[in-house]
Amino acid sequence: MLNELRFTLDEWREVKAYADQKGVIVFSTVNSPTGIAWAEEIGLDAYKLSSWDFNYHPLWRKIAQKGKPILIDTGPVYLFELAKVMQILEEEGNDQCVLVHCFHTKDPSEMNMRTVPYLRRTFGVPVGYSSADTHDETDIMAVALGAAFLEKRLTLRRDLPGHHHAISKEPDEFKAYVQTMRNVHAARGRDALLPSRNDLAERKKWFRHLVANRDLAAGTKLTADMLEGKRGERDASPEHFDFFLGRTLKRALRENESILWDDV
Repeated sequence: MLNELRFTLDEWREVKAYADQKGVIVFSTVNSPTGIAWAEEIGLDAYKLSSWDFNYHPLWRKIAQKGKPILIDTGPVYLFELAKVMQILEEEGNDQCVLVHCFHTKDPSEMNMRTVPYLRRTFGVPVGYSSADTHDETDIMAVALGAAFLEKRLTLRRDLPGHHHAISKEPDEFKAYVQTMRNVHAARGRDALLPSRNDLAERKKWFRHLVANRDLAAGTKLTADMLEGKRGERDASPEHFDFFLGRTLKRALRENESILWDDV
C-alpha cells in the first residue's frame, strides 16, 4: 500500500515548488533516514512523526537535531513513552514540538478528548488534535479544550480510488469546516464572566429601576406597596428596595416616576 503511494524525489520537488508559489507551509510524516535526507533536500518546513514510530528513537534523535518544528502523534503510547521522546528532544535542544492527540477507535468512550488539556499541562507545549474522519464533533471539542492545531483530511472527491479519500472532506466542505473551527475558537473566550456588547445593550432595556407605584405626595413615609420595579435600567436599582422603605419623600412623585437617591 505504501509503495503505491510513494512519491519520487522529483515529484516532491514539484509539490514543494508549487506550495512555495501558493504560500503554503509543507511538511510530511517522515519514518526513515532516507525520508529525513529527502525532507532536507527539498527544504520541508517541519516534520511529522507518526503513532507507529514511537519506539524508533534513532529516528527521533536525527529529526530533533534538524531544529525544525515537529508534530508528534500520541495515539498508541503511554505517558512514560511520550516522556522518553520528549527527553530526546530536550537533549537535542529542540523545543519546537506540538503534541497531537489522536486515536484509532470508533468508541466515543475511548477517545478521551481531555487528553488535550492534560498534555498541555503536563509538558507545557502546544497540543493539537488529529481528526479521524469527516465528522466534526470531536474537532469542536478539541478546540474548546484548547487545541492549537487541527489535522483534517482534504480530497478533491471522496469517490476517488486510493487511501483515505472516503474519510476526507471535499473542498467546499473543508472551507466550511475551517470557518466553523475559527468560529468555535473565537467563541471559546477566556476564564471570566463577560457579557457581550449586545447583552449590555439589552440589559439597558430589560433590567429594572425603582419607581413610584402611584402618585405620592412630598412627606410620604414609604412602604413596600408604594414602590415597584419597572423596566429598563436607570436610576436606583430594585436591589436597593429595602433602603427606601420607612424613609420620607422630600418631593412629590407621579406614578411610574423614578425615585432618586436624594428624594429621601
